[in-house]
Amino acid sequence: MDRETITFFVDEIKEIRHLMTTAISNIIKSKMENARYFEECGQLVDRIYGTAATLGFKEIGEYTKSVKEVSYMASASSNFNGKKKAVKFLIKYIEMSDAICDSIFDKEGIKKINHLLNIEKSRADLLNRKEFYSVDKKSCDKERD
Repeated sequence: MDRETITFFVDEIKEIRHLMTTAISNIIKSKMENARYFEECGQLVDRIYGTAATLGFKEIGEYTKSVKEVSYMASASSNFNGKKKAVKFLIKYIEMSDAICDSIFDKEGIKKINHLLNIEKSRADLLNRKEFYSVDKKSCDKERD
């Protein structure tokens, strides 16, 4: 894969990082009562998931898919403690997105970050099982005609 394609991907991650920061801030301001901000986070990170999967960044794709699922499941839940944990997880995504951007051009760096992404993915799976076990929503609801 050429450097220009990866640079475009990094730019997309940075753009979405900024939008995610705003969405997370809105979640906190709404005292986690407005589900649309959790959904917005899911939609934003879904863009990274799609690009990562297309470009062959398997671990980034799997991790961002898990972030998306946490976001959507939190949006459909009334579990306040689960939502608080989801916000912490989304904040961790901001940190991880910075680490991805910093290491993506370095083969050794990407190996290290992939290990961390796998750990975070496992944390997401556990969060979903423990806090959102009764929620089936893992993607955006589409309106039907």
